[in-house]
Amino acid sequence: MKKEFFGLILTAALLLMANGCTAEPVPAPETAAGQTAPASQEEQPAGEMRGIWISYSDLSMSGQGGGTEESFRQKAADMMDTVSALGLNTVIVHARAFSDAFYRSQLFPFSSYLTGVQGQDPGYDPLEIMVEEAHRHALQIHAWINPYRVSYDPDFDKLSEQNPAKKWHSENRPDDTRLIVCDKGIYYNPADSEAQKLIIDGVREIAENYDIDGIHYDDYFYPDTAPEIDASSYQKYRDAGGKYALEDWRRENVSNFVSGVYAAVKAVRSDIEVGISPSANQTYNYDKMYADTALWAGNSGYCDYMMPQVYYGFENETLPFERAVSQWEDLCEAGKVKLYFGLAFYKCGSVDPYASASDSPDSARYEWQRNTDIIARQLRAIRSLSHYGGYALYSYASVSAPENENARLELENYRAAVSNSG
Repeated sequence: MKKEFFGLILTAALLLMANGCTAEPVPAPETAAGQTAPASQEEQPAGEMRGIWISYSDLSMSGQGGGTEESFRQKAADMMDTVSALGLNTVIVHARAFSDAFYRSQLFPFSSYLTGVQGQDPGYDPLEIMVEEAHRHALQIHAWINPYRVSYDPDFDKLSEQNPAKKWHSENRPDDTRLIVCDKGIYYNPADSEAQKLIIDGVREIAENYDIDGIHYDDYFYPDTAPEIDASSYQKYRDAGGKYALEDWRRENVSNFVSGVYAAVKAVRSDIEVGISPSANQTYNYDKMYADTALWAGNSGYCDYMMPQVYYGFENETLPFERAVSQWEDLCEAGKVKLYFGLAFYKCGSVDPYASASDSPDSARYEWQRNTDIIARQLRAIRSLSHYGGYALYSYASVSAPENENARLELENYRAAVSNSG
């Protein structure tokens, strides 16, 4: 679809929805007999993903010392009940958030968010239970990993003895390039072949052992742009005759990893979808995260879908919602990948300090507090796109337990904007 045509459709749709910005949920229409009809039971696009992220904090059992298999299964069942009641059809569940696991892994220790201690066996397999409960509720489940992140804390002593990063650090190998340690924490080095192999083997392990429907990973690639974080690796590359500038070399490393994950998953089961959820800001992806989203979207062999995190309001001064989705529509025009959108339910009813330089009450910072139907309007807008395939809400905690009255009203208006019959 050409930009001009898309712009006309999106503008018209937003004008029609302008009256929805009320302090109360949009009322349901009345039938001729005076009965209240289901609100806005619009047709759902065929094959639409309607997803939600379930993060490591949502899965945490550390407050119960890990709990039991029965208590975790009840928690999983309750989650799937909530998801189903919202009319969603896909859960994106953390399988590995750091250099740890919410499943029985031969490579990574159990997550500290299970028992409070990294590496301690909770006595059950959380991912297996989540898969079983998701499928029992007729939901698709995508296993979500953060590929390179080990810890936000640069202290290796806080890692389990079973953690590969701690094992590597303890070896004290000269010129070891497997890890990046900086003020943002500990990360696996995207340039290192052994680090890449470990992460890809971890993805393969999930694909081989669990009846998942997808592998999903997000925007945590390089932790920083500073030249010193991988200076040794880059020097080795240059000494071996490499010609790429630092930035292009980093993008090549990430893209090689992305294609390696895709090939590994498809070799196990071709029906497992591989998805990536980058930042919605394409310039930020390319320049700061070294993620060449245009390459991945325009060519086969990198991913099956892209789900940009369009966590912007309509008034955002840096990248307003309409512009962001238009850019992604253009990027995915080749049709090589499906286009889904991540929507920021967690911002509902809150202040967005990065949305505007101004702190005026009528600035974009307070858009999510002034309105209670932003998610509903965003959903209607993206459904008009020619390459649209679905969406996911971030996150389960914010949707299942809205933190304030505005967030509760957003949830009501969201419910009114979707059909629960699909």
